[in-house]
Amino acid sequence: MIKRANGEGSIRKHKNKWLATFPTGLYKANGKREYIYKYCNTQAEAVEELRRLQNEKSMGICQSKGAVKTGDWIETWIEKHKAPKLAPSTLASYRNNFRVHIKPYVGEIPLKDLTTYHIQKMLDHMNGGFSLFVKVYNVIHGALEKAVELRMISHNPCKGVAFPADDRTDIRVLTQEEQKRFIAALNGEYYRVMLLTYLYTGMRAGECIPLQWKDIDLTKRIIRVNKKAILNHNFSQHSAKQEIQNFCKTKSSTRTVAITARLTAILAEHKANMKERAEALGLDWSEETLVFWNTHNKIVQYNNLKVILNNIYQKAGIKGATMHTLRHTYATRCFEAGVDIKAISEQLGHANVKTTYNIYIHLLEDTKVKEIDKLSGIDKFIA
Repeated sequence: MIKRANGEGSIRKHKNKWLATFPTGLYKANGKREYIYKYCNTQAEAVEELRRLQNEKSMGICQSKGAVKTGDWIETWIEKHKAPKLAPSTLASYRNNFRVHIKPYVGEIPLKDLTTYHIQKMLDHMNGGFSLFVKVYNVIHGALEKAVELRMISHNPCKGVAFPADDRTDIRVLTQEEQKRFIAALNGEYYRVMLLTYLYTGMRAGECIPLQWKDIDLTKRIIRVNKKAILNHNFSQHSAKQEIQNFCKTKSSTRTVAITARLTAILAEHKANMKERAEALGLDWSEETLVFWNTHNKIVQYNNLKVILNNIYQKAGIKGATMHTLRHTYATRCFEAGVDIKAISEQLGHANVKTTYNIYIHLLEDTKVKEIDKLSGIDKFIA
């Protein structure tokens, strides 16, 4: 055998042939090194073949002959590298976007042959808005970044992809007049207290549903957010089951939300009423009991709550509003009242103040003008 330095390959006699073995420098999906094997009639031919492979590698030409398909690698990345780290709802989104938008278009292309053109064509083929484009891009980009890290490919072909114009509309917020009509429309509604809690805490849709009385301290006027309701999608059966996740998606989502004195009084009255109801029906009651029940004394189903909320919006003559509108409305009222942005960010469970700023920048600009107007008293000094 003719030995060379690591990475240069080797030549050895094999039966009546000479075998040139060359490491591509890449790795297969199973983590093993990838080699190219070339059989030649003479030692001189083997040396020449090895020299050619070395020269091509030095010029950046990928020599991989592996049959790893793009679809196989992305699926491996999702299930092996991402699944242990992602919340169930996020993992379901990754799986669905791969199944619907990625696999049918680039799944069969060898990973080493995947180009920016393939990815651009795949993304442009989707019939969705900017948000969907970004979600699908993030899946394939993340998988290919890992492939580069493992030296399965030399570079990430996602670089250079052109993004469409951001078509996301401004967030929907209830005006103060609409908020008054909404609150009035809640009178006599079974879910009145639950929807008021959304409106006056800014909690996310899945965060109110699993609340237990032990999570609410009426004396300190706080709600501890430490779990959430999620929809676990089964795309093969076209179904989704609501489940309780005993942790929040991020560290910042697990938080303590301060509540107003009025909401505290409403929740105290609600607690007394629900306790009486449990006793009348012979149901168990403790601090472990859910704060909000549906009309069948079970946990509230989010899809049903959305239907009820839309009916209340219609009753109040409010158009274009969703469940998330209540969260945005809470944040807006906070800004209008002059609440510090850091406090608002913590109440909403954002990762940092920058996230809050990016979402509500238009409100901050309006506030800035109002603050600067306070200088009108010294405007008179200007000639």
